[in-house]
Amino acid sequence: MDFEKKYPITQRLDEYLLVQWTRGYKDVDVYYNDQLIGSVHGFGKLNKGTSFPSDLGLITLKLSEKPITLDVIVDGYHSPVNVSHPVKELKRTSTYFLILSVLAFIAGSIEVGLFSLWTDVQLVILGINLVILGCYILCTVFVGRGKPWAFYLGFSVFSLCTLISLLTLISGFLSGSLLYIFMVVRIGGEIVLAMNLKTANLAFRHLKYKAPSFDEQLLDSKI
Repeated sequence: MDFEKKYPITQRLDEYLLVQWTRGYKDVDVYYNDQLIGSVHGFGKLNKGTSFPSDLGLITLKLSEKPITLDVIVDGYHSPVNVSHPVKELKRTSTYFLILSVLAFIAGSIEVGLFSLWTDVQLVILGINLVILGCYILCTVFVGRGKPWAFYLGFSVFSLCTLISLLTLISGFLSGSLLYIFMVVRIGGEIVLAMNLKTANLAFRHLKYKAPSFDEQLLDSKI
């Protein structure tokens, strides 16, 4: 074997799997407590993801895409050092809420402008839009820190706003090509956020366990 790496086990504090592999991930051996518990041969199997049973539960090995590194999943839980760990994946979705913050600012400015002749109504609209904008900014910050509750909050607020906008268009209270364009964008946003809801759920599941203490320098090393 050419390389090895320690993979802390999420469910077992301060325990880890030792994984050794040849260059190009042609052969991979997995050790627990200095005993070989499984081997995988072939890059193709790792690329698709392969699993084998053990006393720890089902162990899954899979290559991540960017960068190409080995992810180890023990009984459904990612090792904290995995590139594709759900919490790390969740942090990347903060970009969506940053985009929503920008769009909320633009849409809110337009909405406030539409009620320029009705000062009282305009102030109410302004207040509502400031709350929504503040919520998206809050979600951007805390989703970026890997907090699932922030994703749930942002998704809920966005879904509620989308529902209200849809009902407003259907009722005919407001109309216009610009509003229909915004609705198409909102529906697209709903689809994107819904697709990432699974990531938030997985991150929430993983955060139930205290992060194992391990050396940050547990990087790939030559044997």
